[in-house]
Amino acid sequence: MEIPKHIIGELKKAGKRVFIQFPEGLKSKEIQEIAKSLEKEGFECVLCVERTYGACDVRDMEAKRMKCDVILHVGHVDFGVKPEIPVVYWEYFIGSDPVPIIEKELGKIGKYKKIGLVGSIQYMDKLPEVKKYLESKGKKVFIAEVEGVKYPGQILGCRLKAGKVIEGKVDVFLVVSAAKFYGVGLVLNTDKPMLTVDVEAKKLTNVDDEKKRIHKIIAWNKSLFKDARKVGILVTWKKGQLVLPYTIKKHLEKMGKEAYILAGDELTQEKILGLKLDFLINTTCPRVGTDDTERYEIPMLNWDQAVRA
Repeated sequence: MEIPKHIIGELKKAGKRVFIQFPEGLKSKEIQEIAKSLEKEGFECVLCVERTYGACDVRDMEAKRMKCDVILHVGHVDFGVKPEIPVVYWEYFIGSDPVPIIEKELGKIGKYKKIGLVGSIQYMDKLPEVKKYLESKGKKVFIAEVEGVKYPGQILGCRLKAGKVIEGKVDVFLVVSAAKFYGVGLVLNTDKPMLTVDVEAKKLTNVDDEKKRIHKIIAWNKSLFKDARKVGILVTWKKGQLVLPYTIKKHLEKMGKEAYILAGDELTQEKILGLKLDFLINTTCPRVGTDDTERYEIPMLNWDQAVRA
């Protein structure tokens, strides 16, 4: 595994012992090769096996406890979190080419003339090639540059501005990523059709049906919230996700509900098992309260959804 020289240089400036955070998709692929490559460069490595959901999830306190000098955040770019030790972000471009997938399934894009092109960080180096190909087929392609986002067209699970700012100009969005996570995030927040180029599965899929399914769940949960009496407020202490819940608790109590603050690193059904609750309010990653609710046996809404219920 060849690690970019500038990443090696940044790590060496910070110290010798490296705490490595990485997405789940790399665990069975190349993360051990990355660690071995770093050891050949003279580093000591600690692999963080807790799930890493993005650059909002910086484990600086854990790294400090392990006496590490620096965190290597693989597959993410700076989210604006202020850590207590240095963090080096390695975008980790995948290298897979999405153009042959689009070429094979061009018929699915055929009726659309104006395309909003976005993608996840691992494929940002491929968007210019996708744009060039689509334009060669007579399409008008829009890729937005937005403040606070490193690459034109880059979206995150919770930061979708690169799509939102061009919504009025396009007929359809084309999302270059792996699986449907990013496409679903954007389709839930726009009124335009959504096609996802799943580079890993090598197919192009329409995620509009997913939007309808999730909106039905949200609507049903809003109806249940009105009669809920014992409400758990899910709070994570992840540095880039922490929302202090005390005002929310008071608001719920004014509504006549019993409210309990449930805090943890990652809140799962197993961790709240045994608590007598009939509803959950999510203040962690907003995607938990939209397309991740089926992991829980108790109905849930994000706080902003509950306010509008």
